Amino acid sequence: MSTARWLTAPLGPRGSRWRTIAPQRTVLVVVHTVTAMNRFADILPVFDSDRRIQLVFTFPAASAVSADVERFLADAGAVVLPWEQALHTRFDLALSAHHSGNLHEISASLVLLSHGIGYTKYSAGTGNREPETGNRVGSVYGLSAQWLERDGALVPASIVLSHPEQLDRLATAVPGAVDAAVLAGDPCHDRIAASLAERDRYRARLGADDDTTVVAVTSTWGERSLFGSRPGLIADLLAELGEGHVVAAILHPNTWYAHGPAQIRLWLADCLRAGLRLIPPLAGWQQTIIAADVVIGDNGAVTGYAAAAGRPVLLAAFPEDAVVPGTAIDALGAHAPRLDPGSRFAAQLDAARRAPLGAVRELATSTPGQSAGLLRREFYRLLGLSEPDTGPVLTRYRAGDLVPERAAARAWWVAVEAADDGVTVRRWPADVVARPGHGPRAAACHLVVAADHPRRDLLSNATVVLLERGSDAAEVFRDVPAAAVAVSPTAGGCLVQHRDGAVSAWHASGPAAEVAGSVVHVLGESEVFEVTLGRRGLVLTRR
Repeated sequence: MSTARWLTAPLGPRGSRWRTIAPQRTVLVVVHTVTAMNRFADILPVFDSDRRIQLVFTFPAASAVSADVERFLADAGAVVLPWEQALHTRFDLALSAHHSGNLHEISASLVLLSHGIGYTKYSAGTGNREPETGNRVGSVYGLSAQWLERDGALVPASIVLSHPEQLDRLATAVPGAVDAAVLAGDPCHDRIAASLAERDRYRARLGADDDTTVVAVTSTWGERSLFGSRPGLIADLLAELGEGHVVAAILHPNTWYAHGPAQIRLWLADCLRAGLRLIPPLAGWQQTIIAADVVIGDNGAVTGYAAAAGRPVLLAAFPEDAVVPGTAIDALGAHAPRLDPGSRFAAQLDAARRAPLGAVRELATSTPGQSAGLLRREFYRLLGLSEPDTGPVLTRYRAGDLVPERAAARAWWVAVEAADDGVTVRRWPADVVARPGHGPRAAACHLVVAADHPRRDLLSNATVVLLERGSDAAEVFRDVPAAAVAVSPTAGGCLVQHRDGAVSAWHASGPAAEVAGSVVHVLGESEVFEVTLGRRGLVLTRR
């Protein structure tokens, strides 16, 4: 029995004493995981501005990876009932995006919804291939008697499906559930489609401009996922792609909370120092896939939504025997190219843009743009209320909700090449190590490291050291024997100081100041350098 204190407002025998508005109907939202919270953010706006309805939330603690759900609900300002109180309270409607726990004990008309792109995975331990036939068999999570019936009786009043292919599978697996099925599209797909116009704002939140290639790496959970099977891929991409690319990582909430956010950050510490944008588990992944030029993923729902939104996709992991045939994710596996671990990444990113993935979009929803209206119609039918006179809302994802964990790279391998039309500077983050034969050529590069960088091994081998304002270059030259140049920031530029005592002042800002020491070190002194860094043009002018 839970020891959580039962609420007395706005529900309970004395709830009316504390209410300001007496709702006509009360809806229970069952939130098992952070994944479910993310999905309900797409669903609950169907009750927008309806003062006849009170939403209350509960957390059943029925998932193995349910950490932070109660904290996030509290942060959202939700009324949260202890699970035991929810089971002893009568509601007019209950919504759940998971199928586990004692949902049959809820006193309400229960609606079950998918928390992903349809129903594409087998229940744990049931998906496999028959050795003789190669056919996939097993119980589909969310569309089998195991999840829909209790003691032979159907539990939900409504089962929300996004496409008729799911209805066909339901009719085969649980014939008695067909009458409860409702085709209502996919609210996440619809919000992504409505948000495509915000792409430039999302890219800006990632620190990307028109000249930047954004690569989103997304992984579902489990040892056969992208992150589970290729945990070094994010570092490989950062080390090889270098300047002009932004790499963002989207990890399934189950990965975050099975291992702990602190452990995830520790595992990816080198990548974060190399400029990785790490997307938090609660919000921001939809904005990130819209911002992306290419998505590298696996059999997870985020990869499927990216393909359905028209993003080019490369698959770095795809356990085919874990994917239900005929689904949107099955179509993804059939049409998306695989990431070749032995070939250069840049060429593969370009080639991915030519892969046709329309079949994924066709299977993601049969009613594009209509999910909010269809869900509202079904919910209000079960509530016994007329729908509001105004149409349902379809909100775009807020750019401000995309808050990646990120830090500027402060250690680089740098190559400088002079040509008749200017100077080309290329940089690769030094905190990560490229695959053999695919990274920068050490003979053509030198190491640039910030003086406050935490890796002393990098700093001790730096040719160019980036100082903080007010730092003493003489100390750097004494402590870092390999250093030939020290660069100090000044108002509107930088000061380039050589070990032999020579000093030059330059007008430069941002990345121009960071590369000034490299350009002067390799090419010597000049009055002006016109520099190309990635796809950006920079100018260094001597004072």
